[in-house]
Amino acid sequence: MDRRDFIDTSIKALSLTAIANLNPFGIGSAFAQEEKPWSQETFNFPLGDFKLHNGEVLKDAYLLVDIQGTLNSAKDNAIIFPTCFTGSHNFNSMAYGVGRALDPTQYAIITACQISSGHSSSPSNHSNDQGAANFPAIHYYDDINAQNKLITEYFGINNPLLYFGFSMGAQQAFHWGALHGSKTGGIVPLCGTAKTTTQNWMALEGCVNALELDPAFNGGAYTDAPTQGINAFAQNYISQYCADVYYKEGLHLKTFGEHKDLQAYREFFNGYFNSLDANDLLSMVKKWQAGDPGNHSQFGGDWKKALANIKCPALVMPSTTDICFPPRDNVPEVAEMPDAKLIPIESDYGHLVGCMTELAGSKEDIKFIDDQLKAFLKKIG
Repeated sequence: MDRRDFIDTSIKALSLTAIANLNPFGIGSAFAQEEKPWSQETFNFPLGDFKLHNGEVLKDAYLLVDIQGTLNSAKDNAIIFPTCFTGSHNFNSMAYGVGRALDPTQYAIITACQISSGHSSSPSNHSNDQGAANFPAIHYYDDINAQNKLITEYFGINNPLLYFGFSMGAQQAFHWGALHGSKTGGIVPLCGTAKTTTQNWMALEGCVNALELDPAFNGGAYTDAPTQGINAFAQNYISQYCADVYYKEGLHLKTFGEHKDLQAYREFFNGYFNSLDANDLLSMVKKWQAGDPGNHSQFGGDWKKALANIKCPALVMPSTTDICFPPRDNVPEVAEMPDAKLIPIESDYGHLVGCMTELAGSKEDIKFIDDQLKAFLKKIG
């Protein structure tokens, strides 16, 4: 089993455990046995020689695409749900369910795994001269352009109902809205900012430096995984998830399973991050660090102009205890958007509440997010 299969299998098992044991949304035991009451298709969508935002060309590019649910005849029930940092279509599926806001029996939920994720074109799976450390720099607008090509050319969707994303997916939502808000019913960025802040950039740079200092990394030309560097990366990164209340209340000991102590919790995340490729991690992080919707010829480097161009309704939901993306960072962004509402999630689970599963949030947290999403979908539907 390769590294990406390992993490997908792990997330899938966590998701099914959550459904079978917690089952807070009325999903029957049949679904817990993977017999979903909706259709699902997963495939690779070829992008060909894909021109990037920086002018380079990514050769033989592709997106790994997952669609859960069925497009209606009018194709107006499509929800685009991009992936978060280290996430995948299987990770996203923890947010789905019958009776939930993201209900594939009502909507067609389309996930295009982000470029550099290890699922779509990435340093780890590019076999030509752009593989590994030679993979080009990727910008959020590259993901947006690829996703737009997918939905228009493959699915024939011209007016998606919703663009919804968590974390790096939330940052993609702002970028999507800046370019395509006029043809989209609405956007919902969950636990993310439009523009990466200096503090967030610095925290990520600490992760990058920790990984790159492992001698085994060898400038990205490693033959064996730089395990110690990835462990250091992981510990730097997870420290930004949540405020101290998360630890004081012992919530870390029951996040994504039961952990006997802090060391076991840390080891869990070391294992998670070591199932990923180091060059993939760095490519995603550098994309995150460069996050800025103003960085487009249409906006001339002006992030305020980009946000003012989000013509569709927007629901921006940060977590009150998120260190990565605290609510205060969304306030000036929402002020620039013509039709945006800021609704913080009062949660002790910090950034992790955006996973939308009781494995990383309370039942009340998840219900709150779902209720807000349902009301927003009713508004734009």
